[in-house]
Amino acid sequence: MTEERNERELRQEQSLVDLEQVLGDRGQLLGDRDQARIDHDQVRLDADREYDDSEGSDAALMFDERQARLDRTQATEDAQQEALDHSQTGRDGHQDAIDEQRAVHELPAADQPKPVDATKLQRDARDRAAAA
Repeated sequence: MTEERNERELRQEQSLVDLEQVLGDRGQLLGDRDQARIDHDQVRLDADREYDDSEGSDAALMFDERQARLDRTQATEDAQQEALDHSQTGRDGHQDAIDEQRAVHELPAADQPKPVDATKLQRDARDRAAAA
């Protein structure tokens, strides 16, 4: 009965990790699309600037404003990509923990680790505190 419960809990955890991965993949696809748009806008701005034959400071100001807007958009995109990368690291750690737990459950009963009780946890915590 306990083995069935453990497997059911692992399946539920795996379902959550799978859902998180799907959402993360969707976020990555949206981020890739946004990055392609930013790159396209930058190429277009560079081309407009290169082929602009006006001498006035108004054109230079317009190009500078467009560049500043692109720079802000790129900084936002970079921050979002960093958050996606951080989330992926968390999902990878969660998946590793599930895989480890499955491996423990697949061990023969004699080789499975013994459950830890509260007394042992308190004793170990005191030992670590004393050692520090």
